[in-house]
This record gives sequence, structure tokens and C-alpha cells, in this order.
Amino acid sequence: PLAVKVKSITNNNHNQQVTVTMTTHPEEKPPSSKEKYSEGTNFVEAGIEANTALFTLIILAPFLSLLFAFLTSPEMESQYPGMATSPFTMATHCWRDMKSCGSNVWNAGVSVTPNGEAMRFIGGFTGVALLLERMLPGSIEYGPETATGHIPAYVDNGLRHCIVFTLLFITGSNFGANFYDFGIFYDTFTGSVAFLNIFGMIFCAGLTMKGLYYPSTQDCGSSGSIFKDYLWGTELYPRIFGIDLKRFVN
Repeated sequence: PLAVKVKSITNNNHNQQVTVTMTTHPEEKPPSSKEKYSEGTNFVEAGIEANTALFTLIILAPFLSLLFAFLTSPEMESQYPGMATSPFTMATHCWRDMKSCGSNVWNAGVSVTPNGEAMRFIGGFTGVALLLERMLPGSIEYGPETATGHIPAYVDNGLRHCIVFTLLFITGSNFGANFYDFGIFYDTFTGSVAFLNIFGMIFCAGLTMKGLYYPSTQDCGSSGSIFKDYLWGTELYPRIFGIDLKRFVN
């Protein structure tokens, strides 16, 4: 912006002389996301353009998680003995034959698939977690106010949840009632990762549509691109049947 000052001077010949003085003021910088958050607006910078690395990771993460799951599996040890614990040896083999390495990496990743045992485990795990979430007592706490004035409320029972769930898990294992082996996390790990990948993609598609057409609060909207909406999200605090999905998934 310019500040303009006009001064009129009349001389003896009655000619008018005009002096114009212009001064500039530096434009104010818009507040950063950190400053906006500190003001209580809970502002979230959005857009793929501003978070290229994050979105690249989101796109690659499903396959990478399958690959890393394979690295910890018995199949990895049987097919590539000693490789999982010798990354430099693995890298050397890949460097010598990159085409074969790329093919092996792809085949290893896609070989990780869901199975019934893993799906039952995830279902039971989630079911117990949901019951504890709804049943365990706790004080009502509040999150930061959003830009639209929404103040999220939640039951502060997270610590009780961790303690009770751990005790239930130990009690149900072969150290207690013997419903399952204590190492069930490891035994079903690869199948669980594969199932969660597939479920997560479908779940996020549902959340995208929910935020666009049935949002829980006014903190919602579209970027104008369905691809961006799917990756970034379309609402800040989604709820289904009164359940805060972000809190429950965490």
C-alpha cells in the first residue's frame, strides 16, 4: 500500500505547484500455521503442493509396509537366509543385479496377503478395544477450538484402556486361559498388515464420501480434487454412531 500526501503551494504568479510525497509500508506477512495454531484456530495447512514428501510417503506406504512385513517373516528367512539381518549384503546383491533385485522385491511385497487367522485376530482386537472405549470411565476433556468454533470432547480413559487391554491380552493367552498363543502378534503379522492395508484404503474412501456429504462438524470441505480429498481427508473430526474415529483408531 502507498500513503500519498498532496501539498499545494501558490506562488506570486498564482501558478499552483503541487508536491506529491509517496511513502511505502511493508506488506504484513500472513501468520504461519504455528502462529494460527497457538491462537486456538487449530489451523491445518492442506494441499499436496505444500506437503510433497508426506504425500509421496502416503502413496508408497502400503507397499513398503508389506515389504517390511515380509522381511520379518519366516518366508524371508527360508528364501533368503541371513539377508534380513544383513542389509549391506542385501544391498550388494541388489547392486550386482538390479533387474533381478527389483523383481524379487516386487514379488516379496505382493506375496504378503490377508488370511483368515489374521482377520479374526484384527476383528477380535478391534472389538475388545471398542468395548473398552465405550465402557471405561474417565473425565470429560476438551480439545482445541477449531476455526468454526467446534470444541471436541472426549473421555480421558486412554491410560485405563492400555492397562486393562494388556491384562486382558495376557489373561487370554497361553499364560492364562489359553485361547491363543502369546506370540499371536508375530504369528499373524504379515496377514494382519495386508488386511489392514486393504481395509484402510476402503475405510478412507468411505470417510472421504462421509466428509463431503455427511460431515460431523462444519470443519469439512473439498479441495476440488477427489485425489487430494482421498489422501488429505475431507473433515477434521469424523464421528460414526458417536464414536470419534480419529481417537479410536489411534
